[in-house]
Amino acid sequence: MDTSLISISTFMWAFNKVRPSEVVDKIVDFALDIIVPGRGTGGKSWWTRGVKRLEVAEREFELRSDLQRWDREFPFMHHELLIRYSAGLLASSAALCLYDFLRDRRRKP
Repeated sequence: MDTSLISISTFMWAFNKVRPSEVVDKIVDFALDIIVPGRGTGGKSWWTRGVKRLEVAEREFELRSDLQRWDREFPFMHHELLIRYSAGLLASSAALCLYDFLRDRRRKP
């Protein structure tokens, strides 16, 4: 009974607390850091910084348009809902692990 209450309450809290747009922005920034290579030697010149900025903008547009296409093709699995469900599952799992850890420590002499 108590584990289900903890699980449900933490899931609901995280589901409502998370801001999917901020998570998507962080994921896109992380993906762009991996996808768009650094410029190496001469990377500090105004020309190469401008080229990299254009490349980053182009890749970001592609990623966001892929997200929009995903939302149109799978409306029942909208990317924001997936982020909310993942956050709720993670919070619920972490709360249950912490609860089990504390309960086991209390039982041991």
